[in-house]
Amino acid sequence: MGGKAMKRTKEAINREVRNRLCRISGYSLVLVTMTFLGLYGGMYLDKALNMAPNFTLVGLVAGIALGFKGFIEEVVIERKARRA
Repeated sequence: MGGKAMKRTKEAINREVRNRLCRISGYSLVLVTMTFLGLYGGMYLDKALNMAPNFTLVGLVAGIALGFKGFIEEVVIERKARRA
């Protein structure tokens, strides 16, 4: 009986670690995706409007800001869930 209880505890810990790693990977993917979307959106607008680096820089900064905003919101939500 003691072996089964120990095994269940290890499985629960492993599952928690895997879930946390999946969430962190998801947050990182969102951050990178938002950055590239901002960059490529700005490059597209620069080509369409023939305004060299203006929209590229604005799109890049906006993408990074939105990516970090989403990342920080998810971290705050996770911390609140852990406290409850």
